[in-house]
Amino acid sequence: MCCLGVVKYLRDKWNIVDQVMYVLLALAIVLRFILTDDDDFQWARNVYAISLVIFYLRILELYLIHLQLGPKIVMIGRMVCVQLPILDFLHI
Repeated sequence: MCCLGVVKYLRDKWNIVDQVMYVLLALAIVLRFILTDDDDFQWARNVYAISLVIFYLRILELYLIHLQLGPKIVMIGRMVCVQLPILDFLHI
């Protein structure tokens, strides 16, 4: 009976994303206190940055439900998708 609840919980993709975010955040905190060299400390910052990006994506997903902010987020997402090739061209 207990396993059915876990399987149902893990079927939702956002629950898996949340768990990955929490693991990365815990890893960043552990790396922060374990690593002492400045070059190694960059690994902790990178892991923390990745966990923050996942957190921001999760917050944006919640805004899609909101009646007034949802359509604006969709429009911004479409505009970013249109502008990415231009930004890639400018990068070269």
